[in-house]
Amino acid sequence: MFKGWRIVALGLGLAACDGIEIYGTYDQYTHLTTDPIEIVMPPNAPYISEQFGRAGELNDTPHEGIDIWAKLGTPVIAAAPGRVSASFYEPGHGNTVIVEHGRDTNGQKVRTVYKHLKTRTASKGETVARGEQVGTMGATGALAMLVHLHFEVRRARTGNYYTPYDPMLFWVQGPGRVTCFEAGKTYADTPFQITYPVPCR
Repeated sequence: MFKGWRIVALGLGLAACDGIEIYGTYDQYTHLTTDPIEIVMPPNAPYISEQFGRAGELNDTPHEGIDIWAKLGTPVIAAAPGRVSASFYEPGHGNTVIVEHGRDTNGQKVRTVYKHLKTRTASKGETVARGEQVGTMGATGALAMLVHLHFEVRRARTGNYYTPYDPMLFWVQGPGRVTCFEAGKTYADTPFQITYPVPCR
């Protein structure tokens, strides 16, 4: 397991423009639930540089998703099937795609959010399958110092206020068990479960 500041320093020195490829490891994970979650990271999964809930190096705002590193232009894929409710650019987070996944078994609306994309390949109103490309890895927006995907899982019981949840709770193989997407494999759509939003090698 790497420490985030070491990876950031390495990344700044080696890959400020094109991104960097590291596989099978993740930054320190601090569980936010009463029961600790053991992280199982596939050796072929791109590196997670920042976990959910940790305050950033430069501010005290809790991190509302996970950050995944890969090379500039690497495909970013839907973590679960759904409908694209938004595809837009905004100054802070750059190119962003939001995918709605309906309601979970608790009756809450669920969405996944993909930020800092170089390009958006999914448009508002489109239906996407699990593993279908929604964009490419980038560093757009003022909050992206390096090439990475900021990925979120959000839920809302009523209205349009979506609360961020730790993506580590929702993997197909169970909490903490990071699950790579495999083309041709059949996945259950309920309960809501995710696969990795960046292809594993």
